[in-house]
Amino acid sequence: MNKAKLVNERLHRLKSLMSPCRLCPRECMAKRAEGETGFCKTTDTIKVAAWAQHRGEEPPISGINGSGTIFSSNCTLGCFFCQNFPFSQLGNGRFMSAKELSQVFDKLAAKKVHNLNFVTPTHVVPMLLEAWLLASPEAQKLPIVYNCSGYESAEVVELLENIVDIFIPDIKYSNNQVAAELSKCGNYVENNRKTLEIMYQQAGGLQLDNEGMGTRGLIIRHLVLPENLAGSEESFVWLKETLGVKVNISLMSQYFPAYQAHQHEIMRRKVTTEEYLAVLDLVEKLGFENVFAQDPTERGGA
Repeated sequence: MNKAKLVNERLHRLKSLMSPCRLCPRECMAKRAEGETGFCKTTDTIKVAAWAQHRGEEPPISGINGSGTIFSSNCTLGCFFCQNFPFSQLGNGRFMSAKELSQVFDKLAAKKVHNLNFVTPTHVVPMLLEAWLLASPEAQKLPIVYNCSGYESAEVVELLENIVDIFIPDIKYSNNQVAAELSKCGNYVENNRKTLEIMYQQAGGLQLDNEGMGTRGLIIRHLVLPENLAGSEESFVWLKETLGVKVNISLMSQYFPAYQAHQHEIMRRKVTTEEYLAVLDLVEKLGFENVFAQDPTERGGA
């Protein structure tokens, strides 16, 4: 079905989930259309922190011309170590109308980016899609990337079927107590795992065009944390048992203490090369076949 038609059909439902708000699993019920804000500190107007022709994503996403990233301000998580904390936790950015945001999409398309990459979109997905409807045909032809924390509503993800082309969620934690301590999110694990399954059912494995660029599929990111606070083994065992070893994994090494992490006994240091390589070895032993790995000596390792 035509993507614009799908967006038009589902946008009303997505907006209704925003006020009272049930866009994320917190279900805070804030009446955002009336100016109320919940955990994400956002009403019904999107605030954009930055947009860029970004070349730092996984190779099938960035390619040569870069990914057309749109960084939303604020977040549904409260990670005290977030490296993008000026955007996610402090809310830096500027408000944009749907028309202004559509012009950003058009500018990115004019730069020949390979996709439109919605970064931290969970709490603002209705506004992103409303702007997308106003964008040029060139922008609308680009794959939509949904680049998120993995703390998602199953209902919202189901509404995004055949609208989002590439899902890039995190699998941050395997323990809710840790999720509550580090990200103020005590129900992360069950919601994360449920929606990863839905995303995989919708999009499947990563599909590439003749130039090696992603056109559809799922890439699951996992950031290795000091002293295994992320619970990496439990997460990857679950992934193998639930989604299989062909699912695409992006194993990230770049953790370093940012924002308030220096106040935490464990998180105040960056992840070591040995810690990262131990998780990479685990992923290989479990038999995962499609893994994007990083050089930990260049990206956060010690």
